Amino acid sequence: MLSNPAGAIPSNSTGNKIWDANLNSSIEYTWTPQSFSGFYYNADTEEGTELLTVNLSTTNKRTISPGNMTYETRPVTTDFKYQGWGKYQSIIFMTERYFAGYSGSRFNNDINLMSNEKLLRILIDDNERKSLYAGSSFLLEEGYELEIKEVDKDGKKVLIELSKNGELIGTDLVGPNGDYTYKKDLGLNEEVAIIAVHLDNIFKGTETNAVFISGVFQISDELSSINSGDAYGKMEITSISPEKITMKNREEITLSKGKVVEVMGKLKLMIANNDTLRFSPFIEISEPGNYVLRGTVAEGRFEWTPMNFEGFYYNIDEGIGSESLTVEGINGRTIEKDKLQYKSKPEEVRFEHEHWGKFKILGFLADKYFAGYPKNGFSDGISLVSNGELAKVLIDSEEKKRVYSGSSLLLEEGYELKIKEINAEGSSVFVSLYKNGSIIDNGIVASNGDYVYRSNIGSIEDVPLIVVHIEDIFKGVETNAVFIKGIFQISQEYITIDNKAKYGIMEITDVSANGITMKNTADIFLPRGKSIAIIGNIQFHVADSNDLRYYPFIEKNTTPLESLDIDVPKTIIEGETISIGVSSRGGGVENAVVHINKENIGTTSEKGIIKYTASGAGKFEISASKDGFISASKEIESIAKDDETRKISIKMSADRVYEGDKVTFSTVKSLNEEPVSGIRLLYDGKFIGNTSDDGKFEYVIKDPGIHKIKTVPDGFLPAEYNIDVIVREPNFIYSGLHIMPIDPVKKENVSLSVEVTNTGTAPGKEEVELKINGSVVDIRTVALEIGESTFLNFTYMSPQEGIYEAHVGTEKLEFEVQKKSILSYVGIGLVVSLIVSRLGYPMVKKGEKRKRKTGL
Repeated sequence: MLSNPAGAIPSNSTGNKIWDANLNSSIEYTWTPQSFSGFYYNADTEEGTELLTVNLSTTNKRTISPGNMTYETRPVTTDFKYQGWGKYQSIIFMTERYFAGYSGSRFNNDINLMSNEKLLRILIDDNERKSLYAGSSFLLEEGYELEIKEVDKDGKKVLIELSKNGELIGTDLVGPNGDYTYKKDLGLNEEVAIIAVHLDNIFKGTETNAVFISGVFQISDELSSINSGDAYGKMEITSISPEKITMKNREEITLSKGKVVEVMGKLKLMIANNDTLRFSPFIEISEPGNYVLRGTVAEGRFEWTPMNFEGFYYNIDEGIGSESLTVEGINGRTIEKDKLQYKSKPEEVRFEHEHWGKFKILGFLADKYFAGYPKNGFSDGISLVSNGELAKVLIDSEEKKRVYSGSSLLLEEGYELKIKEINAEGSSVFVSLYKNGSIIDNGIVASNGDYVYRSNIGSIEDVPLIVVHIEDIFKGVETNAVFIKGIFQISQEYITIDNKAKYGIMEITDVSANGITMKNTADIFLPRGKSIAIIGNIQFHVADSNDLRYYPFIEKNTTPLESLDIDVPKTIIEGETISIGVSSRGGGVENAVVHINKENIGTTSEKGIIKYTASGAGKFEISASKDGFISASKEIESIAKDDETRKISIKMSADRVYEGDKVTFSTVKSLNEEPVSGIRLLYDGKFIGNTSDDGKFEYVIKDPGIHKIKTVPDGFLPAEYNIDVIVREPNFIYSGLHIMPIDPVKKENVSLSVEVTNTGTAPGKEEVELKINGSVVDIRTVALEIGESTFLNFTYMSPQEGIYEAHVGTEKLEFEVQKKSILSYVGIGLVVSLIVSRLGYPMVKKGEKRKRKTGL
């Protein structure tokens, strides 16, 4: 646990993600889990032990001397997600989560791996309830598979088999409320439980046998050694004990302008391309997906800026980022009305292609918006923000790309720029711009020239929407291509910003060419353990603790504008050479590093191509990476020549399947995906039919849980496919139980309000009871669609003064009723006003209004 919250340490020595000499940042500076979202942090328990400290000699010297960057991490006691198993020791090492030992769990004696200078990666720690049917399998990590073979005739035990990479390694009988545990000798003093699965109960039916799982834990079976003197990137382990791992830089780290320094693992430093020293740690995100970006943890009043909240837009090269979110007043757990303020103003920043000059940017609602152009080579000056309009910046890139004649440069929002023809001299190129497949513009661009497409945005005409710089043109005997270095695109879809417009619980109080100011329109209560939507994609997360701890965060989809794609056949033949293509936006990417099963096989050519010959049969993972791009990976299979015509695969028409869905199974040849007809299909070991002439079979999935589809070998190699069928059921959660007035008196009505949300996978109804001191005093019926929320209001009159406890769903509230006083009549008008205001408050879900349903 961290003993000092970030807010309690002097602000110039920690608390910000960005170290900035202009902000008088201390030359000894520490990043903690509370200030850097790249480090693991649990606000509920304050769990988070990684620290990164730098000691600079001065604020303008661009070197970190050997031993002056220190990384520390400590193990912590962690609860299994399935609570019946007790606790284990975990440690975050180089931003990755590892297993460090057992501490009195149900299935292993005390084991301390750090005392053996070892760690194991945590693969699964889950308490999600799953149902498995006899004949189906549960897929684990690292090739392990748990198969439910058979339920005994009395339904009291189930036969389980564990295999790895298709080879049987263990069999056991497990009863209801029992654990299946697999232990392995990893070269320590005793065997280590690396897999644990908890069986809740067993169902024995006439036609269906199933087991229900409510806990899965798996750690890797490959030990990671951590020894003093081991080097990771620029860091070296200087000490290791059961209590702590310490690392220091073993060589001088140079903080050169505009560079990225690899520190260790995924941890890197980004240095501003500026004469002022400014740098920040960051975690390389190699896979697309949703990631949480959070701000520094606060305990009371606080101001978040781009320096301490990664969700806000920030240009580190120019030190530009003007968004701020300030809690100016907080009473207990309530941010009072008008005391949460959001501000942002437009600023000029350089294009990535610097020859274009600058454009105006506005960070708004934790996103990057285009606010206008100053005068430049393709604009006489345009201001969107002064007209109350903003458009998103979609692309701002200078990555060099090679696009061949006849191919297209892929842009955003359905646009693509096609290279139609290069003139005879190779001095200019004819291009066509398409949108959603239809041509909308043509142009001729000379070498070292710009293609500019203009269109209207809102009330402003002829806005340069797309700008592409053609750096060079290649005219060859067989190949013609253009080299692109500079792409800028803004969205034609715009948002309007007007005075008094509401976003979430905030309202614009001022908007002009100088910026935007917003304030909260009502009190904001911060209940423990909840996330509160504030504005746009910004939310507050509140720790589930008696002590107030909270921070802002956004969920960001990092499917990037610049991501790599791999072009390779899904199935290849052993011994034959294939071409692996690596591209981005339709252009081949040069010098991308390609790995086969983590083995480096080289870099791509100028055309983005690398050759590969499979030396054996089996499944392989191909990955491609390059600085500045999100990496890509793809699985292929190499088969022996005599098997290529007999290999088939099963495909399914949907990625997510719910009970009752009709899906289509397809059987195709793995080599060329040619449909295969007449294939017999088994569903959990039972025959369900044959594929049609086009290789397809429709089937209605009835039972939730994990099922297996298999083919019956008949001239082809067997194939199988696991389906995780999701149950359709409503799930009602309750939050924010309030009482009005807050100081009730006897024999007068009070209003109790609670928010109800259906987070399940089906619509549903629920009878909601208001209990006072354990007795039901009011009932409401609520009907909600999936993801829908509503507020329920109850009325109650207390017969006498005293302490009362109200329960609605999972929420409870204790309140005190006073003797009736003439002063209570003074607030009647205010109470009614507040209740009406609460009832009229719009519910917003992911950018669209939610209809409220209630039985009131």
